[in-house]
Amino acid sequence: MKKDQFKIPMPDDSTIVRQISQIVSQGLVKRESFSSYLQSMVQQVGWRHLFSDRLELSFILTIVIGIYSLFLIIPNQVEIQDLYAFIFLLSPILFLALSIYTYVNKTQNATYDVEMACKYNVYQVIAFRMLAFSVSTLILNTLAIAFIAMKFEEIHFMRAFMLSGTSLFLFSIILLVALMNRRTKGIVTVTLTVWIMGNTLLKSANNDFYNGVLLHIPVIVYAVILLCCLIIYMNYLKKLIVFKQVEGVF
Repeated sequence: MKKDQFKIPMPDDSTIVRQISQIVSQGLVKRESFSSYLQSMVQQVGWRHLFSDRLELSFILTIVIGIYSLFLIIPNQVEIQDLYAFIFLLSPILFLALSIYTYVNKTQNATYDVEMACKYNVYQVIAFRMLAFSVSTLILNTLAIAFIAMKFEEIHFMRAFMLSGTSLFLFSIILLVALMNRRTKGIVTVTLTVWIMGNTLLKSANNDFYNGVLLHIPVIVYAVILLCCLIIYMNYLKKLIVFKQVEGVF
C-alpha cells in the first residue's frame, strides 16, 4: 500500500511579507522616548513613592532654608563682579546636596537589593530625582537672583540667570560623568573640591579674565552654552538609566 505523502504548501510572497510583519510587530518592543519613560514611571510608581522618605523631605526643606538664607545676609557694600562670581560658584550647591543625599540614602538602604530587582531600580529612581532636583534648583535659584537683582540695581537679571543655569547644568554634567566612570562615593568629594578650587584658583590667578568671562560675554552666548549644557545633561541622564541596567550595581 502506497503511503500518502504529506505536503506543505509554500506560501506566496504576500503571505510571507504579512507574516514577517506580524512577527516583527509583536516581537519587538517599541522604544520609549525619555519623556514617555519618565511619565510611565510617575504613573506606575507615583510621586508619593518616588519621594516617600519623610527624613529626606525634612532634609530638603532644611537645606533650602539654610542655603537661601545666605542671600538675606549679603552686605549692601559688595563688588558686583564678586556677586556674579558668587552666583556662578554656588548655584549648583543645592542640587549637589539633594542629589548626593538621595544617592547615599538609596544605595545604603537595607532594601537596596530588593529595589535593584524592581522594574524601576535604584538608579532609575535616582536619575528621576536628579532631574526633579535640577528643575527645583533652577526655580529656586531664579527666585534668589530676582531678590539679588532687586537689592542691587547693578545686577543684570538675565545675565545672572544665564550664569546660574550654565553653572548648574555644567556642574551636573561633571558630577554625572564622574559617578558613571568612577562609581565611588569618594568621587563626589573630589568633584566638589575641583569645582570650588578650580573657580577660586582661576579667579586668584587671573581676576580680570575671570571677571571678564562673567561680566562681558554676551548674554546670547551664555544662552547657547546653557542650551548645549541642558542637552548634554539630559543625554547623560538617559545614559544613567540604561547604564545601570546593563552594568549592574556599584
